[in-house]
Amino acid sequence: MTPSNFKVLIVLGKSGSGKGTQVEKLAEQHALKIISSGSLLRARAGEKDFVGNRIAEILDRGGLIPTPIIFHLWLHELEKIREAGDEVKGIIFEGSPRKLYEAYLLDETLWFYNLEKNMRVVHLDITDEEAMKRLLARKRYDDTEAAIRERLQWYKAEVVPAVEYYREKGRLVEINGEQSVEAVHQEIVEKFKDFFEQ
Repeated sequence: MTPSNFKVLIVLGKSGSGKGTQVEKLAEQHALKIISSGSLLRARAGEKDFVGNRIAEILDRGGLIPTPIIFHLWLHELEKIREAGDEVKGIIFEGSPRKLYEAYLLDETLWFYNLEKNMRVVHLDITDEEAMKRLLARKRYDDTEAAIRERLQWYKAEVVPAVEYYREKGRLVEINGEQSVEAVHQEIVEKFKDFFEQ
């Protein structure tokens, strides 16, 4: 059974905005369980059955996994967390939901589990130019200028409508993601002080 003050935090931002770093810091500081679609998909791809093989095949060619499959993994993870009891104080989603449709589904799910009241969204805001600079500096093989531009276009088309949905609902808090890692973390801590103290 999840306690009434169980927290649900969503961290959204462009590639290169530092989502992963901030999620890890917040999870450790507030005893939150990280739900990362990427990690869940990679783990499921390691299971050598039809679903695992299909996920691996799609990921290998850089494709996107259909929302219902991702959602199934989220539900399974939520059930495990509920059964864990009081040792987990909340959950933190890294980079998901990635579409407006996923945001609707997640809202309905949180309502079902009585978790919608303590849900907030962090939006790490950086310019396209800053994202490009950071991603090129990583020097990963798939971080070409063309690939990064494509990812930024995809973010604008798919994720921004979800960001705006949460803004309209009064759940979104904007964070300047162009500061140092520590300054970004400090801004989140200050703006979410009341949320974490509930």
